[in-house]
Amino acid sequence: MSIKKTVIVTLTTDFGLQDPYVGQLKGALLLGYHNILPIDLSHAIAPWDLEAAAHCLYDSYRYFPKGSIHLVVVDPGVGSARKLIAAAGNGYYFVAPDNGVLSLLLASRQLDKACCISPDKIALSAISSTFHGRDILAPAAARLAQGAKLEELGPSLSLQELVRLPTHFIEPIDQLVTRLKGHVVLIDHFGNVRTNFHLARSGIDPARLLAIHVGGLDVNLYFPSYSAAAPGELFFLIDSAGYVEIAMNKGNAAQRIGCAKGDALTLMLSSTQTPIRPGMG
Repeated sequence: MSIKKTVIVTLTTDFGLQDPYVGQLKGALLLGYHNILPIDLSHAIAPWDLEAAAHCLYDSYRYFPKGSIHLVVVDPGVGSARKLIAAAGNGYYFVAPDNGVLSLLLASRQLDKACCISPDKIALSAISSTFHGRDILAPAAARLAQGAKLEELGPSLSLQELVRLPTHFIEPIDQLVTRLKGHVVLIDHFGNVRTNFHLARSGIDPARLLAIHVGGLDVNLYFPSYSAAAPGELFFLIDSAGYVEIAMNKGNAAQRIGCAKGDALTLMLSSTQTPIRPGMG
């Protein structure tokens, strides 16, 4: 008797936890394949916030074993003519609406192929026009967990056809640039303010970081960790995903600055490589 392999399926939604939607999504997965291990990535994405979902997925997918399936149900266009897609790349699978939630994966060339999910290719019961996550996407993810190939779920799609959000990645820069315009991409539960300046992707040398101008303030203190700063001190650091982040030790940086997601900011860089030091300003 063969032993069925357990497959991880992560869940990223804007459902919250007060309603039964997350539970129904997990139930639909397990109806399709009992040997699924559902992992909650986040259900606290703000309603309809596609950019936040894209960042959550991009920053997290690689921390799971190869072969994992990442299911995203942030779907303000549910019931419309937007496509539902499955994609594969770098050893992972992704199942989501075609509304831009895979944008960062596409921009960083992490996807190899995609298909448009055809409901008639999946064994389904009745399909609600308001919950395609449960009735189409979850069964599609379960089929992949069973070992189905993308082409068994529906016709192939060119990656160029997929919907892209403005990715807000700062592209590689040269040594002559000393000011970069950007914006706030998210504010987390602690009030930490993530910018769209990603060091590895942009090629920014951390030794050139001087300050961040946001909300009328210049944040010009750098520390390597939250605890290195004094309580209540506003500073910047490099966060766990490689982005420049404004933070406050044991305090809410976003409230202190008075900033919100989408607000403009400026990153100021030195024209020379002067190593940053804790408390430098």
